[in-house]
Amino acid sequence: MTRDTGTPVGRIFIVGLLAVATLGFGLAGLCGAAFTVMGLSGLSSPGPENFSGAILVIAVPSLLIGGGLAFWCGVLLSRRFRKTDA
Repeated sequence: MTRDTGTPVGRIFIVGLLAVATLGFGLAGLCGAAFTVMGLSGLSSPGPENFSGAILVIAVPSLLIGGGLAFWCGVLLSRRFRKTDA
């Protein structure tokens, strides 16, 4: 444990920061998932122009990065709650 998280205030701050990051990255992943589905199904543009390729260029990285970072923050949160101070 570092000196910053040794105090109760530091622990609350770190857990709160990880919780907010998990929610934020999770929402970015959900946004990427929605746009990926739209891009793959061709629902992006009802007219003759189809921008599904352009949507996928933005959506897939958002899906992968947002989902990966949300998973990582979730793992860190679960480790923090599993640890017992002795």
